[in-house]
Amino acid sequence: MISALLVDDEPYANEMMRSLLAAHAEIEIVGVAENVAEARGFLETTSPDVVFLDVDMPGDSGLDLLVSVPDGTQVVFVTASEKHAVRAFAAAALDYLVKPVDPERLADTVARVRRQVVGKPDIEDGDPAEDDVATVLALDASVSVPLAGKTRVSMVTVGDICWIESLRNYTRVALKAPQGVLLFGRRLSQWDTILPTDAFARVGRSHIVQIATVDQIEWKSRNETVVTFEAGAAPLTLGRVPAKRLREILTGHS
Repeated sequence: MISALLVDDEPYANEMMRSLLAAHAEIEIVGVAENVAEARGFLETTSPDVVFLDVDMPGDSGLDLLVSVPDGTQVVFVTASEKHAVRAFAAAALDYLVKPVDPERLADTVARVRRQVVGKPDIEDGDPAEDDVATVLALDASVSVPLAGKTRVSMVTVGDICWIESLRNYTRVALKAPQGVLLFGRRLSQWDTILPTDAFARVGRSHIVQIATVDQIEWKSRNETVVTFEAGAAPLTLGRVPAKRLREILTGHS
């Protein structure tokens, strides 16, 4: 079965998509959300095979949810407008459907999802770069990382990394000041294979943190905790589950 999450602020739209997908026995609806906050909470505990996602919603848009979508989960945008298509495909969306959704067009999309799920390798990222294979780097080591969407690479000192956030095929990496935040063409699980586990911790599906650089954790709401770092690095906003995991690590209750 292919597990699916539906995200649309209009209950009727979610029901219509559920009805259309009922024609495809291989699709199982495992969750329905009416805004990005609900969808983000769902994705903190569950990794569906595909998210059918609206773009224009009150508050955060569907595009804002992409940073919370786990690696390996496909995204299909379902929206009333074609104007977001370029940004959607730039964010590695599998497909883009325009409402009202045509059943034949949806069938093509489901076939694409099926091919991705059935053909998913055990290691979703494929082979890492040759210089990264089975090599755990020290904090003072440097690693070359491709900048997203560019042909050039950047040299990064491992110890300067404060946090890493998954953006599906890419990662945002916050470095100590004054280097800022850079977007790299490397997936989170590839970072996972080369960073020293005594210094870095995976605190959720989408985040890796260098524990020693954490300065303060500030609770904002049930689903929003802001983590600040030493050395002037950019702050990081975490959801409930990864924030809880980070606190456990910091207090030694892992």
